[in-house]
Amino acid sequence: MADLWRTISERHGELLSALGQHIEISLIALMIAVVIAIPLAVWVQTHHKTAAVLLQVTGVLQTIPSLALLGLLIPFVGIGTLPAIIALVVYALLPIFQNTYIGLRDIDPSYEEAADAFGMSRLRKLFKVELPIALPVILSGVRTAMVMIIGTATLAALIGAGGLGTFILLGIDRNDAALTLMGALAAALLAIVFSWLLNVMQK
Repeated sequence: MADLWRTISERHGELLSALGQHIEISLIALMIAVVIAIPLAVWVQTHHKTAAVLLQVTGVLQTIPSLALLGLLIPFVGIGTLPAIIALVVYALLPIFQNTYIGLRDIDPSYEEAADAFGMSRLRKLFKVELPIALPVILSGVRTAMVMIIGTATLAALIGAGGLGTFILLGIDRNDAALTLMGALAAALLAIVFSWLLNVMQK
């Protein structure tokens, strides 16, 4: 434990920099996944066969091992931040898409009927009735995706994207448990903080 505190003290500047990189990569990936998954989930409400196919496809993509996916992306987009973000988006799509689809699908029909009775347009009904009702379920999917992204983003260091995984890899390379633990604990704490924040928003 003393080694850990000494390492944190000696490398606090590097730790903060890596933390910033980790948060940046994670938030960019999350925002892209949200922009893709939520509109898709809205669209497939009237295309149920397409919804089933997309759920299967995103489910299959999520089963691809992280290292394998990063390796597959390198020949096409090189190394660095871009392939890391693409990989993280792929893993984040399923929970956000699935929860949004289910949240919208399971809305009580009486709310839809009331909105129709007021003469709401399809778009107005979506933003004023459907999305607000489904929001807790959607945010639950976003929270799951964010925790998954933060954990998986530690592997981004393998392809030069930086982040907290840098300390984990350096610690393994140097057989330095304190370095490895510093990176792992920082990533775990970051996931807990973001999960808590999204849980507060969900309530």
